[in-house]
Amino acid sequence: MAETITADMVIHDVVTKFPATVKVFHGHGLPCTACAVGARESVAGGARTHRFSPEKLELLIKDLNAAAQGEPTSIAPKKAPVGRGVPLTMASGDPNRKIKQVIAIMSGKGGVGKSLVTGLLAVSLRRQGQQVGILDGDITGPSIARMFGTKGQPTKSANGGIEPLRSKGGIKIVSMNMFLEKESDPVVWRGPMISSAIKQFYSDVDWGNLDYLLVDLPPGTSDAPMTVMQALPLDGVVVVSSPQMLATMIVMKCINMVQQLKGSIVGVVENMSYFETPNGERYEIFGPSNGTELVSMTGAPLLGNLPIDSSLTTLCDAGRVEEYYADAYEELAANFTSTLRIKR
Repeated sequence: MAETITADMVIHDVVTKFPATVKVFHGHGLPCTACAVGARESVAGGARTHRFSPEKLELLIKDLNAAAQGEPTSIAPKKAPVGRGVPLTMASGDPNRKIKQVIAIMSGKGGVGKSLVTGLLAVSLRRQGQQVGILDGDITGPSIARMFGTKGQPTKSANGGIEPLRSKGGIKIVSMNMFLEKESDPVVWRGPMISSAIKQFYSDVDWGNLDYLLVDLPPGTSDAPMTVMQALPLDGVVVVSSPQMLATMIVMKCINMVQQLKGSIVGVVENMSYFETPNGERYEIFGPSNGTELVSMTGAPLLGNLPIDSSLTTLCDAGRVEEYYADAYEELAANFTSTLRIKR
């Protein structure tokens, strides 16, 4: 039986167990989730601090439980369009073929694990029975194909478009390395050519019916991210960071870019949050979590705190990322789908 959220529960415990409730707290005017002090109050205590009436507290509790169960709430935000672009026509022009959700994985900072989060989120969604595709938007530094062990060049589909390669688990993938003679060949292109390639990876590829198309983006706030936000019909952005304050500072640039372009941040992910030894001891190698700061900056829920795992490195290098399983990534996928249901 699902746990019921009550007024005497601690705010920090509520948002830790049910990340989707962060938006509810913020929607009701309670920023306590991002405050190291306020988050240790009870829900009722936070409500008293912000002078809630009994009726308003009752509605808050109702919405918190609805969000925890993935149900609509009274403060569910309207779906905001991303960027200034318009949806592109798919390759075959088949009106019955749809990509239900196009989600960009962004950071602004290199080395925080955007590709890893993209790949393992796709793997976890596929295990749920979802139809998933990955568009590797890092044209000059692609890694998705290697991670999944997909080899060979895409061919022409029956509809005249580009047929994406499939991973062993059935994830559709398009990456620049698939079009190179050698994996180590550099792509020495200027911005306009990179932008054109990203648009072609969306419009010219025969993606077919997908529940999710995940777009893995390179770091920065320049050509590639701008192209994706202004030319692809994004439904939202997932922001990836790490606990280090330097990384958080750079990620703020990405967050500000998305907000300036009136994009929708559906959630934030803190990667490399901790390392756990075989006997269960946990170490925060890069310092304490900055998850609450990210939540405060974006107004979006924390989808997950992901661990450092050396076994994952080995599998990615061998092109066998789909063999990896960890509760943290399954929880990430569950929080991701739950948050998108609430936003709808």
